[in-house]
Amino acid sequence: MSSMASMSAIGGLNGMEGGASVNFSADPPEQAHAPARNKCVTHVRPFTSVDAAVAAVESLDRDLKKFELAVADSLQDYLGVQMAQITDCALARGWEPVSFMQRDGFRVYRYEAMRSPRKSKKGAAGKTDRA
Repeated sequence: MSSMASMSAIGGLNGMEGGASVNFSADPPEQAHAPARNKCVTHVRPFTSVDAAVAAVESLDRDLKKFELAVADSLQDYLGVQMAQITDCALARGWEPVSFMQRDGFRVYRYEAMRSPRKSKKGAAGKTDRA
């Protein structure tokens, strides 16, 4: 499935400055619409500034299960500082990066809600039986 098809499968949230797509349900998108999606062309305008991308992430509902964020290649500095700022904002709001797809002039980053932390079995493994 192409990135454009997957973005429209999730649903779009495109602004003047950039593009993001979101999924408001836990159910996977219906496959019945796949042929129609492949025929249309979705134009993605990736974020070209850190501030705009951070503002978009901050505006998303915290209950969101997953979303995709299109970020221009111009924000891909060699140290990764600009993407670190965007990802830090997503992590602070409860989403973790899962993957990205490189496209012509931008990357589409996929974020998902963080999994709940597993409970440690320290008590059982760290203690010895004393009689």
